[in-house]
Amino acid sequence: MSISLSIQDSIATIIMDNPSKLNALSDSVMGELNEKLLNIEQRASVLVITGCEKAFAAGVEVGEINARSYEGAHIDEFIDYRWERVFDVKIPVIAAVSGYALGGGFELALMCDIIIASRSAVFGFPEVNLGIMPGMGGTQLLTSIVGPKVASEIIMTGEFFSAMKALDLHIISQIVAEEDLMKATMLLAKNISQKSSMSTRLIKEAIRVAQNQGLNSGIRTERIMFRSMFSTDSKRNGIRDFLQKKKH
Repeated sequence: MSISLSIQDSIATIIMDNPSKLNALSDSVMGELNEKLLNIEQRASVLVITGCEKAFAAGVEVGEINARSYEGAHIDEFIDYRWERVFDVKIPVIAAVSGYALGGGFELALMCDIIIASRSAVFGFPEVNLGIMPGMGGTQLLTSIVGPKVASEIIMTGEFFSAMKALDLHIISQIVAEEDLMKATMLLAKNISQKSSMSTRLIKEAIRVAQNQGLNSGIRTERIMFRSMFSTDSKRNGIRDFLQKKKH
């Protein structure tokens, strides 16, 4: 994937741009993203993450899941600290979402402190349709925002939903026209960047404490369950059916 990083006026902007794969996430992609984030707190006061017009990120590459057994995923630590690096960034992080934000892509957006979406944005967790489940913290991150009942419906059905529904559920903070997405995002980033960096960092930490007590342990538990599904027939059959449909 082509991942670019630029920093201007204390605002760091990461752009994921691989439209042919809808910015699908892989081990190598997340390694590249992790490298871009090294020492980002010392170089910027606000981070913006965005994708291409078609997709923020449309999930984890199915081929990478299909190639791994439970034992292999566990030993290789498939989905490791690099995949959740965004969640650990200490400065405010804004996701600017256009097009698909599905599965791992949705989780990547949820790791950010603020999500701004264009009217074309589509969210969802399709993992259950492949015989697996979220593995980047989705069960924990979404539940902390919308509560267990709504999170259960979204994750267990695998259905996609619009930016308007995401706004109603308080998953995103605002919807803008496609052509205004980056302008609105950068205006917000500039506003925050002009505040006290110490204040915004501590505010972020305090909100995380209030919202996510026990989140880290929850994510670890989810990770174990996610990997365990690599040994199931549901994973094998779900991925096989997906790949067969993709050929036609």
